Amino acid sequence: MTDILSLTIPFFGIILLGSLTRLRGWFSAADGRMISRYVFYVVLPPFMFVAITAQPLNDIFNPEFTLRYELVTLTLFIIAFMVSRFILKLERNEASLFSLNASYPNYGYIGVPLALLAFGEDAAVPMAVILVVNNMVLVFLVALFTHDANESSSGHVLLKTLASLLKNPLLMSVFVAIAFSASGLTMPAMPALFLDLLAGAAAPTALFALGIALVGQPVRAALSELTALTLLKLFVHPLMMALVFLSFPAIGPQPFDPLWIKIALIFSCLPIAANVFNLAEFYGAYGGRTATSIMITTLMASVSVPTIMYLTFILIPR
Repeated sequence: MTDILSLTIPFFGIILLGSLTRLRGWFSAADGRMISRYVFYVVLPPFMFVAITAQPLNDIFNPEFTLRYELVTLTLFIIAFMVSRFILKLERNEASLFSLNASYPNYGYIGVPLALLAFGEDAAVPMAVILVVNNMVLVFLVALFTHDANESSSGHVLLKTLASLLKNPLLMSVFVAIAFSASGLTMPAMPALFLDLLAGAAAPTALFALGIALVGQPVRAALSELTALTLLKLFVHPLMMALVFLSFPAIGPQPFDPLWIKIALIFSCLPIAANVFNLAEFYGAYGGRTATSIMITTLMASVSVPTIMYLTFILIPR
């Protein structure tokens, strides 16, 4: 619990700082949206590029592991979309961002430091697989599900989705990072320092913008949505991941590495990623309640994550 709090308290502190500046009148809601755009277009792409190119991408992809992990992601996204559309009665774009909330864990700010703390450098390989593939899958899903519901042509929808992906700086940074890593090139010192400086601004700036957006968000009015998101993200997601990896042995000749399964379970129980708020602002839908859901799930995760980690070490002894 102490280790988790040492990671989450600074997280909360920067969010609180953003909220306090909004309450003092130093920043407005429009200022928060401007800062969020700066994060999404300027500093998050270098953050993703630096994080991915720092990982050994060659010969690390495990097709069956990746397929199972992404099968859970896809299933959870669709379940959340159906719940939001037919039970909560959200509009299509809102439902898409609701589903992204339910299935996008906070890898960068909590998951990676936590996994490195728990498992050391051995965690780098499975983390790289999950970070690269799952980010692409989730960004593609939200782009696909936010198309205009009145457009009946599947071809037109696909073209519009692809165009949206090409305009998405976060996903494009992932593609560029993979291509750069595969090329075997080494980043010269000057551009590497430039990217590192920008990447270093991503986490605190994103959290600060999130804090500004939190002020004035209705929690009670959206109680049913927030409750559904909390249950889906913190409990349903790790339960589905455990069923997929622990109930069915690996098809290939080699069983799954226990470390890889532990990383999958721990990553699935993380709270909603702060990046989701930036994506919500990018698509102009569900931004306020995304901000609130990030805060609520992160608060609850200070209890749920160590509990699930404890159960993971019991179920999967090394």
